[in-house]
Amino acid sequence: MTERELQNNIESLLQDTSLDASQKTLLSRSIAASTKDLISQEGLRNRLQILFEYEKHCLTTIKEYKEEIKFAASLQEDLRRERSQFFTQTLKEVSTTLKQAEVDSETVSEWTKELVKSYTTSLNLSSDLAKTHITDMMGNIREDAKTEVSTVGKGEEE
Repeated sequence: MTERELQNNIESLLQDTSLDASQKTLLSRSIAASTKDLISQEGLRNRLQILFEYEKHCLTTIKEYKEEIKFAASLQEDLRRERSQFFTQTLKEVSTTLKQAEVDSETVSEWTKELVKSYTTSLNLSSDLAKTHITDMMGNIREDAKTEVSTVGKGEEE
């Protein structure tokens, strides 16, 4: 309700009193001004309560999915570490071993290319599976959050 609407309502209530017009206007403005703060504080209190409930639900949801979130982060970290280790250590070891075995350099080159290609494909598949898992988990979290938002919104209307 706006301040003007409130003032109009008060003025309509004061019409049957024996006050003159200027006194009625002054009284209605005074009442409207003093109740305006109370009304806006109550509205603010309601909005803050809704925000509090929403944030509380978000924190509860995060706590509920804490292990899944840790698992997803761990998966991504493991994949990055494995990719890094392959290109910094494993590939060198394979190349050194093939050279020590005196395998033809052209064969070493072909085998190395094939190894990099198949290993990269394998890591990409693992990464895609992790992304799919993470996307599904995020979808579940969003659904929980949407459910809470609609519940909080209904609570406001009541």
